[in-house]
Amino acid sequence: MSFLRERPAAVGWITTVDPRVKVVAIFMFVIIISTLHNTRVLLAALLLLLGSSFAVGISGGYLLKRLTLILPFGGLMLCLLPFTTPGEPVFTLYLGVLELTATREGWAAVVLPGLRMITAFMGMFFLAATTTLPEIIHALQHLKVPKIFIVLMDFTVRYLAVVLDELARMQTARKARSFVAGKNLWHWHSVKTIGSTLGLLFLRAYDRSERVYLAMLSRGYDGSPPCCGHCHRIKKRDLCWGAGVITTAGAFKFFDLGVQQWILLLK
Repeated sequence: MSFLRERPAAVGWITTVDPRVKVVAIFMFVIIISTLHNTRVLLAALLLLLGSSFAVGISGGYLLKRLTLILPFGGLMLCLLPFTTPGEPVFTLYLGVLELTATREGWAAVVLPGLRMITAFMGMFFLAATTTLPEIIHALQHLKVPKIFIVLMDFTVRYLAVVLDELARMQTARKARSFVAGKNLWHWHSVKTIGSTLGLLFLRAYDRSERVYLAMLSRGYDGSPPCCGHCHRIKKRDLCWGAGVITTAGAFKFFDLGVQQWILLLK
């Protein structure tokens, strides 16, 4: 699967930066950016991340495909916010017996969390696109992250790959048997197909996970994540890059609070 690839999606010198530096710097960047309240500063941070992604060779199509992953979760919340915030009505939707009224204050409240969500996602996406999964795992080990967290993250990602692989094989088998899909998603044939697919997918993925686990035990797996066996010395260039990322996030926070607030804090 693409997220288990041995080569990152980006190209250039950014892929050679020490993974430990990238993990710490980008996590700090995301944490600081998530506390911003000024929409203009958030927009500037988002544009900076977009420009950095394009500069290291990440294509726009690849970025859009990954951006769709957050739509079922954050997008649903943002769509409901205008209809649940009291204020001046803008328009009303009539859905049968339901009457939903969107407010001007609700639309204004969508902007800030929406920018925060997209900016944080772009920061984590930049880390994932410039660093492979084994490198991130090794970096977390060297940073003394609890072993159980590392194992859960590693196996969750890899189990998703197993499930998607089983789903692809089932779809190929259906096409080979001249499968005819339903007219739409709500057609009885489509609902029946989706239900049987989910049930069979669970059984096949569970059976395959058992085989994978037994194969791992036969190869000496003892519950500890595999380690690279050595820890490279962090270069000055890597430290300078990490310090630059954190300093940039601090600059955004500086402009977010305003110069007057900083002067009061210094006093």
